[in-house]
Amino acid sequence: MSRAAARAIACGAAGGRNAMRRGWSFFRRLAAAVVLGAAAGLCILVSAQRPAPAPPALDAFPAVTPADRLLILAPHEDDEALAAGGLIQRARSVGAKVHVAYLTYGDHNQLAFIVYRKRPWLTPRINRNMGEVRRREAVQAMASLGVDSSGLTFLGYPDNGTLAIWRYHWDDAPPLRSVLTNTVSVPYRDAAAFGKEYKGENIAADVAAVLHAFRPTRVFVSHPADGNPDHRAFYLYLRLALRDLEGRIPPPAVYTYPVHMGLWPRPYGYRPDEWLSFPRRIEAEAGRAVQLVLTPEEVRRKHAAICAYRSQMSGGGRWLSAFARRNELFIRDEPATLPRGPDWSARHEAMADGSTMAYELDEQVGHMRGVSYQEVPGGISVRIELRRRLERALGLSVSLYGYRRGVPFAQMPKIELDRFLGRLRVRDCGRPAAKEGISVAGAEGCVTVTVPWETLGMPECVFAHAGGMIGPKDSSYTGWEEFAVHGGGGPAGPAGGG
Repeated sequence: MSRAAARAIACGAAGGRNAMRRGWSFFRRLAAAVVLGAAAGLCILVSAQRPAPAPPALDAFPAVTPADRLLILAPHEDDEALAAGGLIQRARSVGAKVHVAYLTYGDHNQLAFIVYRKRPWLTPRINRNMGEVRRREAVQAMASLGVDSSGLTFLGYPDNGTLAIWRYHWDDAPPLRSVLTNTVSVPYRDAAAFGKEYKGENIAADVAAVLHAFRPTRVFVSHPADGNPDHRAFYLYLRLALRDLEGRIPPPAVYTYPVHMGLWPRPYGYRPDEWLSFPRRIEAEAGRAVQLVLTPEEVRRKHAAICAYRSQMSGGGRWLSAFARRNELFIRDEPATLPRGPDWSARHEAMADGSTMAYELDEQVGHMRGVSYQEVPGGISVRIELRRRLERALGLSVSLYGYRRGVPFAQMPKIELDRFLGRLRVRDCGRPAAKEGISVAGAEGCVTVTVPWETLGMPECVFAHAGGMIGPKDSSYTGWEEFAVHGGGGPAGPAGGG
């Protein structure tokens, strides 16, 4: 046999083996597809036979009347549709007035913008342009629900920056600089706050102006324990504005709404026949919650309004669509009075911070269990319960901001304490402050921090918050609380003591 013939026979044999392998590979893939298809069909069959979840056992939302004036406060363009798209329709159908105020232009959602623009880079100019895109989407979405552009206010403050402004940028502190839009003031010419610096007093004044002009009977705002910092911030600016307007407008009923609550709502996707469950993260508040049951047409129109936010649907449409269900959830919100010793406020549970890998995981991963507050002679005590011993890398933080009528809030102390590596650090609006009179005591599974009223400017109410730290980074937090004070007030002294 010639060498050429031998090579031909060898190649033919190898080709036959390769063909057989390809054939077996094909049949393996075919068999796998059949198995997966059968499994999917079984899942669909089981799902079809499974009864639809029952609605959560919550009180009914108080009926909207033609005399109502509903103010929806949305941190970003789309939050109003997610949380209250059905409520807006219901209100308009009975002739009630509806106004929507947006805190930001939503110009920080980089991932959604990259997917939407199909380009892997962003610049400050592109971010500002995307803010305008979201504004136009909001106008379209709200028009579909019966609210024209005259019923919308766009403030234009920096997306993902408003909580930092609340903490650090008041009075003589410089304005926040937004890295994404490269500006220290509102850059949008069509914004109600165009040209205003990124300062806390400006945001608070603008929120108060919206309240004063519209005079709502009910206000709906993002929850103070929401996973997004702008959502927590809008609640705080609302509560501050209502304090400043006390006696000048009729006090509205305030409701909070959940959006970013960990792995919620589940399952993802548009499921118009299913119900929103109450979020596990705030289940302790279910006793104050109400639900609005929507008609099928209201659910359909709500979903259409959500879909009008095309820039957001391109990256997270299945999660956004999950809010279009048979009910909407709201929690009645009323500031508490600080309990006097020996009583403590109800414990506020800690949850994983969204900036860490612990976000949306079981909250048991954190070292802080929860926080309670108490008024003691001459000051306020904060009790932080722990899940484990504070090791060297673990720390705690406490924020206490005093409010007192007659003293601009921008000038009131904004005390933040953190205990890291065994050392106590005290800051006032981000700057070092004195520690006199502040005490930290540790016991088994618990740390108690006590701060004198003088350090907080002799307040008549306190905005309070606590968190856990891993190294210098926040790892968990509790929702902000507003407490009226029994004994903190007195003759107004100079603000900023401490």
